[in-house]
Amino acid sequence: MVLATLGGTVAGAVGVAGAMSAFGPEARKVTPAASTSNHVMFNGPAGQNARSAPAAPAPQPRVDCHKLKCVALTFDDGPVMDTSKVLDMLKAKKARATFFLLGMQAVQFPDIVKRQAAEGHEIGNHTFTHAKLQGAPAGTVLSEINRTQNAIKGVTGKWPTVLRPTYGSTDKQLDGICQQHKLSEILWSVDPVDWKDRDSKKIADRVVTQAQPGGIVILHDVKPTTVAAVPEILNKLSQKGFTFVTVSEIYGNQLKPGQKYPAFLGSPQAGLAPYGT
Repeated sequence: MVLATLGGTVAGAVGVAGAMSAFGPEARKVTPAASTSNHVMFNGPAGQNARSAPAAPAPQPRVDCHKLKCVALTFDDGPVMDTSKVLDMLKAKKARATFFLLGMQAVQFPDIVKRQAAEGHEIGNHTFTHAKLQGAPAGTVLSEINRTQNAIKGVTGKWPTVLRPTYGSTDKQLDGICQQHKLSEILWSVDPVDWKDRDSKKIADRVVTQAQPGGIVILHDVKPTTVAAVPEILNKLSQKGFTFVTVSEIYGNQLKPGQKYPAFLGSPQAGLAPYGT
């Protein structure tokens, strides 16, 4: 959603404006589900709000991103049917990724969410209806986040610990809510603008050209042209020696609730956790 090819904060400003037009008021009209209490502790005891047997994730080897060229591929706005194709591609390369789910999509495709968890991918919160959180009433923010937390927890048995703010837009209120409910805010450092340029070659070229060790790439598995670009992204970054990990692994599983990673939108590198963590 952000134009990383232009670099830095200019990229953030341009991409956010474009992304908002892609998800404007007419783009996603849904019938809101019954809202749960705003006082639910999102990351509460595991027995709360469980709706189905949790998907047991496959054990994963520990990755040291200080020694390896790590990059985190992230996918927003799903799951959709094409997400299964992305999972097939990742599995073939033994690659892990982070999926930021819309709650309304997680409810529609629980089997795909289960598969994501079972295959060792990280699952994050991207609101329920893709509502903008920055500047929204606290009740709206809590409802959007809470309903998605519950939807994902009900399928996987685990509370998400990472949240991607819609449009990359955040504020102090959201920081506080995320800190209270044990959620870290995940931005990005590479954006191939796949929401705008529906060209698989351009998407793949931009990711491969701009990827750096410790980078976070934003993609959208709801776009068929993006799904078509994934094999080339995986192949070419593999040839360059990159290891595909989750966002939490980039930071040595030391993410802090209420903080943003990377520190600002469009920064050239996400950065790594300190040595020894």
